[in-house]
Amino acid sequence: MNSLARFLVLAGFAVALASCQMFTPPDVQESGFQPSDKPITVDNVAANSKLAEMAKAQHPRILATYGGEYSDPKLERMVAKVVGRLTVVSANPTQTYRITILNSPNVNAFALPGGYLYITRGLLALANDSAELAAVIAHEMGHVTANHGLQRQQLEAEEGLATKVVSDVLGDSPTAKAALIRGKLRLAQFSRNQELEADAIGIKSIGEAGFDPYAAGRFLQSMSAYTDFRSISGATDASLDFLATHPNTPQRIDLAQRHARQFGAPGVGSRDRDSFLAGIDGLLYGDTPEEGYVR
Repeated sequence: MNSLARFLVLAGFAVALASCQMFTPPDVQESGFQPSDKPITVDNVAANSKLAEMAKAQHPRILATYGGEYSDPKLERMVAKVVGRLTVVSANPTQTYRITILNSPNVNAFALPGGYLYITRGLLALANDSAELAAVIAHEMGHVTANHGLQRQQLEAEEGLATKVVSDVLGDSPTAKAALIRGKLRLAQFSRNQELEADAIGIKSIGEAGFDPYAAGRFLQSMSAYTDFRSISGATDASLDFLATHPNTPQRIDLAQRHARQFGAPGVGSRDRDSFLAGIDGLLYGDTPEEGYVR
């Protein structure tokens, strides 16, 4: 698909995905970051027919966009082991997650309401150890436990209604335009606060699970280098990559390191590199042969 078509497909996910926007505040507010008391999970999603239908409808679309599911029992066991360690120390240890490895070289991970987590084989290839993988997964789990997807859906609905009212009453006046801009800024601030909250929850989780808490900052730095490489190499269609929806700035990396220091100096925690390398051994890298040719 061309870039526009991919954008339109991804736009359809905005309601369900724990959305992330490319905004980072100059002044970071760290207070009030905590998981929801009643997270929507795979266990209780059936109680809400709308959420059940939403997850059911989005799953095949995600598979179609990201090349389908990548099946490798050895790799799946390694990822499941990381998720298991994180679940034990989470705010809700009985929470259930469904992990899908996507057959895509793009570097991405995201979550659906209901505990559905997705991670691409491209991201698995970029990570250096289990701790970095845990940092990414814990960030997405943070979106789920904090009900970010549902909160954003509600706010977008409210802003959409407000936009219609403003347009109907004020038309195309400067006052109307100013009101619409304020609405967009509220959404941007809400999104970046969700990202910072997911970062805080994720780093706390990996530290408590015994992983190296500094892995989050390391992976963000790797993502920055990866983005620079994509730009220099002339790669196109970055819309399916992690940084297309997750902000990555020195401020955010600095914040991640500050959270990590709560667990001690660098060197604390396990990286579990050998287990990770054994899990990705034989992993397909780059585009699939079915999509082109080997150069």
